[in-house]
Amino acid sequence: MAQRFQMDENMYHHLLGRLNELHQTDKRGLLKDFDFFHNDLWLADTAVVEELTRHKGEWQVNLVFAYTVNPMRFIRRQITSYSCPRKATLFSSLMRRLAAKDQRGTQEIRISSIFVCKN
Repeated sequence: MAQRFQMDENMYHHLLGRLNELHQTDKRGLLKDFDFFHNDLWLADTAVVEELTRHKGEWQVNLVFAYTVNPMRFIRRQITSYSCPRKATLFSSLMRRLAAKDQRGTQEIRISSIFVCKN
């Protein structure tokens, strides 16, 4: 019979402390990483676009916040995922309306205003 894994109590607390310092990127953030939160006035004039992608058998719901003045300035956030595409579509439209500052959807992004250099 295999022995049970045991860990010293000091090592366990050290491991928990290190886990609390890390978050998804596996490294600590710098102060310049928080500039996004201080310079967030552009988020008031964003168009919100929902995006559904199939990933590992589930439909991921992503929201893209694009600045109406400069569409190349945007952020993309993963919201959740569903196994049913119908539920994902419904949830994405609800989340888009909740997240948008303009819930009627009059703010829009024209694809012609996005410059993509293929060099």
